[in-house]
Formats: sequence, structure tokens, C-alpha cells
Amino acid sequence: MKKLLFTLSCLLCMPMSYAQLAFSVMDSIDANRINAAVLVHGDMWWNPVTLRAHCKFPADSKKHVGFAAALWMSAYDDAGQLHVSAQTYRQNGNDYWPGPLDASGALDYATSEQWAKIWKVRRSDVALHLSNIMHHTGNTPEAVLTWPAKGNAYAAGKDGVPLTITEDMAPFIDVNGDGTYQPLKGDYPDIKGEQILFWVFSDNGPSHDETSGKPLKVQVHALAYAYKRNTLIDYVVYHDYTVINKSGQDYENMRMGIWEDVDLGYYLDDFIGFDSAHRMAVTYNGTNNDGVVAGHPDNSYGSNPPARGLTFIRIPGDRPDNIIPAGSFMYVSNDPSILLLTITDTTYDCYLRSKYPDGRPLTYNTDSARWTAAGGTPRNYVYTDDPSGIWSECSDRDNPGDRRYVLASNDFTLPAGAKERLVMALVVDSSAGGCPVIENFNGLRQVADTAWQHWQQAVSVRDVSSPLQWLTVHPVPATQFVSIVMPVTPVSGSVLSVYNALGQRVLQQPAGQLATTLDIGTWPTGYYTVVVTGEEYIYRGRLIKQ
Repeated sequence: MKKLLFTLSCLLCMPMSYAQLAFSVMDSIDANRINAAVLVHGDMWWNPVTLRAHCKFPADSKKHVGFAAALWMSAYDDAGQLHVSAQTYRQNGNDYWPGPLDASGALDYATSEQWAKIWKVRRSDVALHLSNIMHHTGNTPEAVLTWPAKGNAYAAGKDGVPLTITEDMAPFIDVNGDGTYQPLKGDYPDIKGEQILFWVFSDNGPSHDETSGKPLKVQVHALAYAYKRNTLIDYVVYHDYTVINKSGQDYENMRMGIWEDVDLGYYLDDFIGFDSAHRMAVTYNGTNNDGVVAGHPDNSYGSNPPARGLTFIRIPGDRPDNIIPAGSFMYVSNDPSILLLTITDTTYDCYLRSKYPDGRPLTYNTDSARWTAAGGTPRNYVYTDDPSGIWSECSDRDNPGDRRYVLASNDFTLPAGAKERLVMALVVDSSAGGCPVIENFNGLRQVADTAWQHWQQAVSVRDVSSPLQWLTVHPVPATQFVSIVMPVTPVSGSVLSVYNALGQRVLQQPAGQLATTLDIGTWPTGYYTVVVTGEEYIYRGRLIKQ
């Protein structure tokens, strides 16, 4: 509650213009064991109205594995001037605003309000859309119809306001290859997982007063998605950011990173660490009894608490044959002697580069086997060992507390008009335990490996016009029995559904065999669509009842 009251007091001191301008629009990825919120101002995992965490694990509990986080960026132009954009708790204002930049690299408030929306599509929405032989506004799921993709005449923003989209925006499958999104001609959102969220924000909107620095004039296309497979992938939520440079100038020494105020259950007994091989920031409990010092509030995990990680799966500079290291992992302290100096744009840039706010580098003193603010060897990452190792908060016997950090990419160049991506995954180990029970991060590493492998191997829902995507249905037409044959033996969990010409589902059953026979003798005559949905595919075929 202490943190909540402190943040609230800051917000109450804010000029009213901030409160009037900011949007509280949010939605959640809630497809698997994690329920994680995203917001339209580039922040996530909290609720700006209640000022409380919204990163639930388990998804239906009052417990959270995160409190607040946001994308941070900094870069230098040709003249050596620093440009910075970041977001924290909004008490200083907002660097990011929902919506795309115009031709001059600006975003006005009216446009921002129209784009203050998070679009959410479920896999079932796409399956229903694909089941229809003919498409019209009445049988097209709203999420598919209003998807904010290039050229969509039905795209709708906040409160249903029509949007005109002439540039590449939300990803989609272009069935007829004409370069525009036309859902009534069969186009559909290109999704991964059980559900996907899409939103857009930019850093040169109505204000830029979180950092009070020079904006980069970049536009960010953001995705969040999750899978449910009853495997370790159920403990993963993906975030995918595409950053587009619309400033008209080149940037050097640019970094992208994630700032986070973690709060693993009860917020005053946490530790942090870093696994460089997985580019993963780790948060675990400083004791094996989360919340015991506060009498176990309802947001605490108690004995054997989980651990959680944030792993960078793709960063600028990665190549198929060369996965580069992360640039930095730096703790952010709320100790007034360290953090609360004069906060300027350089403060944010320093944290993205493992430096203290005054520009001193993070160092490691081998004599005391501890990090220190003066002397020692400069380091890019803090606390790089497992809890049982030499350099960890657990082995150093630090006092558990309220932890914040910044995990950042390495330096890269972003030319005018170019784009770069940052893909990360929130991963949870449900039974890690706290210090000193937890000796290593191997449980988290297994979940992170699953997240990496799934991302590298996964293919999204593909164009069903491909011959390999069609089911074999015979005889056509049929009067009594019809055989449905898959291209390959369906994986466990696949579902066979049949829809009539109105898009109404008339049958649903497990699809566990290569061939399935249906008795349609009592069905009304007409056209039907057969759809088989699996982990990473949707197959369909046409059935005619005579």
C-alpha cells in the first residue's frame, strides 16, 4: 500500500491537463495461465485507474508477477543531440501517445483519441470467418471486420470512429494479393496464438513530458499474444514491437529497452538477477515465504513462490546465424541518494547503458565480490550469477525489497524511414521457490527455451487458398454419409467444426483421426463449411448436403 499511496500522491500533484489528456484504455492477454494488461500509452501490466498491478498469475487470482513496465528508447542524431522517449507511472506526464504520426512526424490530440484503442482478435474469430463461404458485414466477426489494417474500409477506432489507413499497420493475410485488407473478400488478421492484441503509439504527440527530452519521432506497432497448449508455453506471453523512424534523420547509438517495476507478489521482498545466455531479467523472492513480513496480504504467494523472467527473443542486430548479447541490465533504485538526483533526459539514457544517473558506469569490485558505484571493473549487467553463485542478491545477502530494472538492447543504427523490432517474452516458473531454496534459474530457463523455440518455429494462420490447407470431402454432394480427410494426421487437441451457409456452427467434435465419417442424413440441404483447427493451422473444406 505504501507504493500505491506514494504514486497516488504524485498523481494528485499533477496539473489537471495531464489527467485530461491521458487515456486509460487497456485490455489484457488472458488466453493461458497469465493475465497481462497492455495500455495505449506504451506501458503495460498495471491499471492506471486503480494504480494497481494487472499481471496476474495464476490468471484468475489476485496475485501478480509484475506491476508496471514500458518501452524505453534513446538515440543520437547526426549533430550528437540526444533523443529519448520513455514511460513510467505517468506522474510526470506522457512521452507516448496512441496513434500514428502524420507526414510531418507529429500526432495531434484528436487523432490520438481516435486511435486510443487496443484491437483484440481470437483464433475462434478467424476460424468463424474462414468457415463462411460468402462474407458480408452480418456474418463477419467484428474483430475481423474492424481490424486496423491497410486499406480496410471498415476499420474502426475508439468508440467505433471510422479510421482511414493508407500505410501498413496491423498484420493480415492478403488472400487475393492486392495489398489491401478486404475482409469481405476473405482477408483476415495474421495472428499467432489463441488471441492477439494490436495497438499503435508514437512519441511525438500532444506532450513529451515524461523525460522532457527531444522525441525521436518514431511510430511503434505493438503486438501481444499467447498460446494455450497445456504445456510450458502456457506460462509465456509475447510482446512484439516494430519501431519506425519517421523523423527524417538518421540515428546512431540507439537503444531499445524495457523498464520495469516488478513486484512479484508482495512488493517489498524481491530480488533480481540476470541470465545473459537467454538475455533474461529474472525476479525471484528474497525469502521462501512471500509476504510474511506483511502478514501475507492477498496479493502475496506465501511459501514456495514463483519466479519470473523477461527474455529478449529478438533485438536489433540479431541475424539468423548470429544472436548478439543484450546491451545492458541495470538496476534502478528508489534510494534517494542514487536515483532522485535531478532527473533529465540523460538519466533515462544512462539507465539504458548500465550507468548511474550521474554517468558513472556500473562496476564490479572483485575484492568485495559486490557491485559498487565507484572503482572496480565496468560491467554491462548486474547480478549475473544464479542465486547460489558468487554475484547474486541471494549470495550477497542483500535486504529484499522493491526492485526496478532496465533491460536494453545493444547499440544499433536506425536510418530515416527504417524500422527495427524488439520481441520479448514474459515467462513464469510456478514452483521456483525463494532465497535460499532457489539455487538456480533452471526452471525459468526451461520456460524461456520453450518461448524461444516456439517463436522461432511457429507459423501463423496461413492463407487457406493454398492446396495443402484444404480438407478432402467426399462424396460431393452427399445424402447420408460424408468422409472428411485431413492432409496429415491431426495433432492432439485439434477440433473439427461444421458451419452452415449462415455461419452458424452445427457440429463440433475432436479431430483425432486422419479420416472422419459424418452422418448428415438429417441435415437440411445446402452448403456447409468444414473447419479443422489445430495448434498452428486451420484446414477447411466444402460440404454439400443434397
